[in-house]
Amino acid sequence: MWTHSRETGKRGTVARNVRDAVATASAGVEETEPVPSSPAGGGLAPGVDLAGNDSAAVANGKGETYNDADRQGIERFPYSGAAVNGVGHGQAPGALMAFSNSSVPGNTPEAGELTFPPEPPQPSESGPETQLSSPEPAVIAQSARLEPVPASPMGFDTVALRGTIEMTEGKLDKLAQRFYSNLFASHPTLRELFPASMEVQRSRLVGALVRIVGSAESRDDLVAYLEGLGRDHRKFGVITEHYGPLGTALVLAFRQEMGELWTERHEKAWIHAYDAMAMIMTEAAERDSVMWPSWWDAEVVFHRRLLDDLAIIQARPHTDFPYRPGQYCYVSSSRRPKMWRAYSMASAPRDDGLVEFHVRAVGAGWVSSALVWRTEAGDILKLGAPQGYDLANPRSERDLLCIAGGVGIAPILAGLQELEQRLDGRRVHVFYAGRDRDSLYALPHLESIGVRYRRLTVVPVVSPEGPEDRSPDLMGNIVSAYGDWRHHDVYLAGPSSMVQAALRRLREQQIPEEQIVCDDYGTW
Repeated sequence: MWTHSRETGKRGTVARNVRDAVATASAGVEETEPVPSSPAGGGLAPGVDLAGNDSAAVANGKGETYNDADRQGIERFPYSGAAVNGVGHGQAPGALMAFSNSSVPGNTPEAGELTFPPEPPQPSESGPETQLSSPEPAVIAQSARLEPVPASPMGFDTVALRGTIEMTEGKLDKLAQRFYSNLFASHPTLRELFPASMEVQRSRLVGALVRIVGSAESRDDLVAYLEGLGRDHRKFGVITEHYGPLGTALVLAFRQEMGELWTERHEKAWIHAYDAMAMIMTEAAERDSVMWPSWWDAEVVFHRRLLDDLAIIQARPHTDFPYRPGQYCYVSSSRRPKMWRAYSMASAPRDDGLVEFHVRAVGAGWVSSALVWRTEAGDILKLGAPQGYDLANPRSERDLLCIAGGVGIAPILAGLQELEQRLDGRRVHVFYAGRDRDSLYALPHLESIGVRYRRLTVVPVVSPEGPEDRSPDLMGNIVSAYGDWRHHDVYLAGPSSMVQAALRRLREQQIPEEQIVCDDYGTW
């Protein structure tokens, strides 16, 4: 189903007039303050049209103006240094979406689902987001005690951006709550894009903020991340015209949460950053919409529980699903609508089109439990666009070291199948850990591949202390004892403790970072 509309989502059609933007953003959230009649304190010149198709001069409070004709149609709002906190907001550019794949440190994902970065905790049985009240009005500081604006590859004021994250540290979840309260109050129709419980969405928003600000000094990394977000958001029904309201709600949330600490420099930094990020994301989504659907419907044709909490699922997409071994995609079940979790494909691309997933259910994980215990043949899954690392990259000539725990073995199986099929000459070492030998469910499959692919070495890893031993150093010690891996490509997938411990030991061998890829699956 193709849901990304290039007509309704044209750039330059979001806000035709700043007064309309102010009224729209503020409806149901705060009382609006009048648009200033003169550009004092860095506000907008009176009566300017901020649509991206027209030329508009915006004052910076120093008698200078810049041309706004090259903006991407992202909605704007006035800023006044003497404005009351949380009041007088119109539309701001939106590029950071709530559907990011990221999460914040300390959160734990559903086991068996890929976290790239780690997924947040599972949602509780809570209802729709509730509106938070704004803090008491406070005068925003006229100037920030920040370093001079530095030059960055993206042209961002990274000092100001990092400052907003640091000053809201410990309050980021509340910031996310304010974001959604502002968004749904000003644009109620966007509520239908989200699941009933918003806990996962809030954590993803926070994680995306941290990820983007942390990557602002690396243009290549940030552009690649934003392009991936833009393409991936198509499966949620997101179109270009949604970016403005989302950005407005986020900047308003920062204002409300930071109070007197929020400054004109912070506001300008986020607006400028959003312009650039929105353009990257929307253009990536538009390019992707020409070639691929927003998601793939796939019919479950096989479902088998190998263990009490682990299932093998095979599904047949209705149209060609172009992925590479080692990649993952986001999966949504009709039994848990609007909830998406990331899972690695466990099989190389097949002539019959089947795609295999290995899913482990832990605790109250809504999606994983539905996939393990309630899914049956004939169910329809939605698959997001493939993402991630090509484990069987034919352009690489280095031997391969794979370290896996639990269902982290799934993408490695897909890669080995591909290497076997094309008679690849590289040597592959696989270290495969489990809670006990019974949990090494894929060991027979690995051994059968090894019979045909003679360059494969498999080392099962089980603690002598039994399944209760969770020593994170066990895998790292074993891998290090086996030899020097500096001339190998390295892939790690599995529980956080195992991945991080093994990663530390590999870095002690001074393996170049560009040769290491990690997929963190959270828990065992």
